[in-house]
Amino acid sequence: MSRIRHLMPMLMFGVLAGCNVELPDNPAQLKNYWADQGWSSEERQWFHHAAQGTNTFGLPYEWFKALEQPELSFSEVGLFFDQNYLARMGFIPSPTSLEDKVQVVKYGYQESSQAKKYSQYADKSYNEANLPVGFAVGEEWLDPTSGQHWPIPGTGKNARSLGLTCAACHTGQLEYGDYRILIDGGQGMISLDKIRDALGLSMAYTKYLPGRFDRFAKRVLGDADTPENRKKLEKMFSDFLDAAKEQSDLETEMIKKGAAEGFTRLDALNRIGNEVFSSQMKIKSNMSPIDGPVSFPFLWNAPWFDWVQYNSSIMQPMVRNAGEAMGVKGMVNLSNPEKTIFSSHIPIQILHEMEILLAGEKNPLEANQFGGLRSPEWKNLPLPPLNETLVVKGRELYMGNPDNGQKPLCAGCHLPPINSDEIFTAKYWQELGEGHNEKFLALKTVPVKEIGTDCKTAFGMAYRTVSTPEFIRIPNSGTVIPPFSEEQTPHDCPQPSSSGKTPADGHKITNFGIALGDVVEATKNNWYQDNNKSNDERFVLDGNRPNGIRAVINDVPVYKARPLNGVWSTAPFLHNGSIPNLYLLLSTQAERDAEASKFYLGSREFDAKYVGFKYRAEGGSHLPDVELLLNTKGLFLLNTKLPGNRNTGHLFTDDKVAGRIGAKLSEEERFAIIEFLKSL
Repeated sequence: MSRIRHLMPMLMFGVLAGCNVELPDNPAQLKNYWADQGWSSEERQWFHHAAQGTNTFGLPYEWFKALEQPELSFSEVGLFFDQNYLARMGFIPSPTSLEDKVQVVKYGYQESSQAKKYSQYADKSYNEANLPVGFAVGEEWLDPTSGQHWPIPGTGKNARSLGLTCAACHTGQLEYGDYRILIDGGQGMISLDKIRDALGLSMAYTKYLPGRFDRFAKRVLGDADTPENRKKLEKMFSDFLDAAKEQSDLETEMIKKGAAEGFTRLDALNRIGNEVFSSQMKIKSNMSPIDGPVSFPFLWNAPWFDWVQYNSSIMQPMVRNAGEAMGVKGMVNLSNPEKTIFSSHIPIQILHEMEILLAGEKNPLEANQFGGLRSPEWKNLPLPPLNETLVVKGRELYMGNPDNGQKPLCAGCHLPPINSDEIFTAKYWQELGEGHNEKFLALKTVPVKEIGTDCKTAFGMAYRTVSTPEFIRIPNSGTVIPPFSEEQTPHDCPQPSSSGKTPADGHKITNFGIALGDVVEATKNNWYQDNNKSNDERFVLDGNRPNGIRAVINDVPVYKARPLNGVWSTAPFLHNGSIPNLYLLLSTQAERDAEASKFYLGSREFDAKYVGFKYRAEGGSHLPDVELLLNTKGLFLLNTKLPGNRNTGHLFTDDKVAGRIGAKLSEEERFAIIEFLKSL
């Protein structure tokens, strides 16, 4: 037996030698430069690290900090939580303290010209754990389903939760010249695929490579590192790894049935649905393929939109934010009727404070300007100067000019710029229901078949159903969306062959989006009740909006068009990130396919001419003077011919096809529109 026990690590070494998570090289050493977007340094750091009650990785902070990087070695290697290591997966390093002026300079912090002189977040540090932007250490781990903590053997202490916040996915970065420009509320460059795979391999190495668990145990147990406590920890670790592998295998199967996400993208709606209705409700049949990846949307001004999400499916900010927290494992009791159903540890008050920081305190109609987080301004960043002549020409194309008969190419859908007087006229604003008298910016929506872009995100929410048990009492249980006609359905999103699932005894089949809205609403209301919130207080926390959830408008799925201020900083483009730059967004289908039907995602090197990240396409580039990406190590190859990844629609072409916005644009017209977009 002794020989077998010593042989096992060697056998596993051979197996693990074939495992690898290829990462990009370490980011270039550049000067960090945070865009001035109206937040103070303290507000920024709080938003980056405020805990939202999430346990994203399924393991506690103390374990995460003790793991080593998945490097195949019998000797000690770097720790997994090292910010420079996580930066290779797209995460942004963050200072531990704003009192240390050396760190402040190193990480590019500077005071906003319009930030408040005093902030409730001042004189505090929010990243003592030394983790990247979007990582937050919470309170003691407590599972509301079982009521159990996560003990650290022999210490008398319980482990703390660790999770991602919205800042992980909604903070942008681009590299230009000597600078790394960092953008709050922008499009994240992260790959959750990479960190998931690397973390799984790190834990496997911890279990099977000689010496690695010993070092892990010393870090976790500290002074309590005795043989007895180590044995308890090893049992906990082994049990966790077995359960994690089962969940990972199921998730991998769902990815294989759908579309891999890669850098800058996530199938957020399906992942939230899988977490809530499969993992937390403990119903495996509710797991759905990951087949509708979207680019992480940018956040500025979004609190004042009437509806959010690419498919215009969610109205209320509290339901949006609590749903996001639940999607990254904000734990809720959805499976144990012996305890309070819908009980959770999601900090609803913190979510409200985050929303106010994004929105600002005044309605834009009252202030005649948008407050809160502003979009980044090209002219105030270390980027090439604008061509003002082209800006004027581009504005005319964007807005139209009645004097010469020029119709608007962009403003008809994307509305006038948010810094214009016109955007504050009454026709663009609306109230959102009886008893809710505050007005919000009414965004235009376009049926999916009309705009012609990839259908998977919008139709997926309409088609998907989930099974819910009887003890999950939600008002719209059993509601489904009627089938669409052939005329309403894109060819690559056919109606499911069957009418739906067969419910188990005591279960009901409900449209996924409708069920999600009801479950999040019930979770939120449970918190309100536990914390004795009055109706007036609830009204404020809900953002003066009802809980509106929809998967269709006028009986068909849609995509929304939003104002385009700051869009220049949010490549890749279209809702699924299938177009690498603004130039190709203004192109014909033939030009897109010839240039970038397959291209690599994950570069942060910014192309200021075509406005996007440098890329390398299979077959080479045909754009004049394009700066090609030289190193594609560890990046994600996006194939736009696959469902979920299609680069169709939103076309400027002379062909009569779905998604035609207008006639084919000349090169001069394209660059004029691009220059105007830079100025927004």
